This record gives sequence, C-alpha cells and structure tokens, in this order.
Amino acid sequence: MKVSYLNDEDLVFLQHCSEEQLANLAQLLTHNEKGKRRLSSTLLHNELYMSMDGHPEQHRRNWQLIAGEFQHFGGDSIANQIRGHGKLYREILRDVAKRLGLKTDKAMPTPAIEKLLLEQFVRNAWKRMNDEQKARFHAAVELKVMELEALLSHLIDHHRLDHGIEHLLGEQLSHILHKHAAVSVIGHGLMRGAGLGGPVGAAVNGVKAVSGSAYRVTIPAVLRIACLRRVIAKAALQRAG
Repeated sequence: MKVSYLNDEDLVFLQHCSEEQLANLAQLLTHNEKGKRRLSSTLLHNELYMSMDGHPEQHRRNWQLIAGEFQHFGGDSIANQIRGHGKLYREILRDVAKRLGLKTDKAMPTPAIEKLLLEQFVRNAWKRMNDEQKARFHAAVELKVMELEALLSHLIDHHRLDHGIEHLLGEQLSHILHKHAAVSVIGHGLMRGAGLGGPVGAAVNGVKAVSGSAYRVTIPAVLRIACLRRVIAKAALQRAG
C-alpha cells in the first residue's frame, strides 16, 4: 500500500533524527498505547517499509514514509483519498494549537508556534501535578527548578526536553485520549472537564473536536515532532560551535 508524502519544509529535518527517535514516532503513529496496530495505519501495509523490518536503519531510510503517515492522520480520510495525500505539518500544528486554546498568527514561524504549544502543554500539566508526579518529572528532565515559569525557561531549550514530554505522554496522555475518544467528542467540540483528570487531563482540557481516531494521534505526535525539532536544532548548533 502506498504512503504518499507531501513535500513539507517543516518535516525535512526528520532525516537528521536518530533511528530511535524515528522509531518512537513511527510507533506512536502505527500502534495504540496497548501496542495494538492502528487499523487506519497505511505505513504497516507499505511493502518497502515492512521489507526492512529488523533493519538497523529501517526508520531513518524511510523517514519520508513516516512523515507521510503523520500527514495522513492530520487530514480527513475522505479528503486524503481525493487529494492523494494528507495535510502539511503546519496546517496540522495550527489545528492542534487552536484546539488547545492557543491563538496563532499565520505569520508566526513554525518553531515559535511549537514553543508556545510545548509551554502550554507543560504549564497546564504542571498546575495539576502532585508532589510525587513533580518529582518523577524532575527526574525525567534532570532539572530541580521548582517554580513553574523558571522551570519552563530552562526546559524549553534543555537537551532533556524530549524526555520530559515523552514522560508526560508515556504516562498518561495516550491512555486518556483513547479512553475518552468515544464519549468526550460531541457536536461542537470536546466537553470541557469531561472526566479528564490529572495533570495531563488538564493539559488537554478544552480540546475541540478532532476526527475521532485522529486527534489522539495528532496531538501527541505534534508535541513529539516539536520536541525533536528543538533537539535536532540544538545539536546542530553545538556541532557548529
């Protein structure tokens, strides 16, 4: 089965990601939090991708297929069939930002929107964390700054940013989104406070309706891609310096 990748200047950096980073992103796109294959995945039916199963660079050599899979989830399935591809990353990013209550300007650079999105996600989660959860988060990011805004200023450009976001996503977000997908999405959006408890529940509270099976993929995927961009950019600057 063909996975159509739409040339996207905001996703070309994925070619510089490590095998592990891309494997983690692909896993999110193709499998749910229980490790079961997503029925809507096209990547797992792609002959080229599957023929390299077990290869040490399966994901690095197929980064465009992974990017295409992400674009596929960001677009409506019927529209995807008509277009022959999904949506550009920036469209998906702005859609997710809007559903998380962020106002973005069309002129804003993609990294600027991502920075706001990451900060909002961590900020909303932090407000609802108990001391034990905060301790686990500090261990994940290797930072001991307790004041929220000071923590954010350190974390956003920290080399452990992706570990912090992965920690939040891995612990709760995918489960919460999956659990409430069928009952929380109503006519005009996701019901505010519809049983989404805990810090990550607060982080996604107010999310408006996204295509049922897609929003529980696109929200964490955008957060992970936003992290990867900052990590890869930081590593490039360090090599140049």
